[in-house]
Amino acid sequence: MKKLNLIVIIFIIISCSTYNRSKFEYHFGNKENEWINNFKTEFFFTCLRKGYKNDTIFKLISKKDFQYLYEPYAFQHNEIDVIATKIVNNIPKPIYPHCDECTEKEEAEEANKNYICASCLNYYASRELDSTAKKLIKTI
Repeated sequence: MKKLNLIVIIFIIISCSTYNRSKFEYHFGNKENEWINNFKTEFFFTCLRKGYKNDTIFKLISKKDFQYLYEPYAFQHNEIDVIATKIVNNIPKPIYPHCDECTEKEEAEEANKNYICASCLNYYASRELDSTAKKLIKTI
């Protein structure tokens, strides 16, 4: 019985350990972390581009922002494109409450909206993308 209690306690301690993210760094960390962060950042911007389907906003952003550090050897553009397309294509349609005071035009505009930025950002922060990036860095 004591062994069982000890095993259960150890299991609880291990399973409750917190997920530790890397400390924020402006220069994206060491070589491996830099590659992973660049990969994830490029994914985020690719996801937004595919979701919004409008380059005008990115032209405005690029006037003030580099968007991500470009290291030509670092990126897996095809993998990023496939992942971003999958995320954007699988964003579930939001459920809109009926608005009694809205015009038909306003309701139609609302029906065309979705959670593009939130979905891309949530996937950016996911363990799944971290895992994919860590697997891909081993292939370069």
